[in-house]
Amino acid sequence: MAHEIVPRKTEGPISTLHHEMDRMFNDFFGGLSEWFGESRVDFVPSVDVSETDTEIHVTAEVPGLDENDLHTYFDRGALILEGQKKQEHEDKGRNYFRIERSYGAFRRVVQIPAEVETDKIRAEYKKGLLTITLPKSPKAQNERKEIPVQTE
Repeated sequence: MAHEIVPRKTEGPISTLHHEMDRMFNDFFGGLSEWFGESRVDFVPSVDVSETDTEIHVTAEVPGLDENDLHTYFDRGALILEGQKKQEHEDKGRNYFRIERSYGAFRRVVQIPAEVETDKIRAEYKKGLLTITLPKSPKAQNERKEIPVQTE
């Protein structure tokens, strides 16, 4: 039986303020990099989370990333996905030479609502999809209990 997990808000007010300040500085100073043929890419991968009785599955869309630019961590009940997206396009002609660069980093934090066996977490990256399987602990598998409804 599959259950859909509803994501919780993962950032507190300090983290939100930090991200907003980063965005403002990037908006203000980001234009300078375009003068030098570089641009910043705002990239936030889409993430799907699903759950079975025994596992939690997290799938992130990260096309164009090299597996060496992708890092995953599990820390205090949260799955953390970080990465750096870099692209470079070079165009040479008879009388010109042009290089366009784009770059950007991302960080996604997904709260995991069950206790997991951290030594058995698996990650697979294939064709732009990162799939992470988090096996639930035996205790978490047994926590679900149906509550009988009584009528008067």
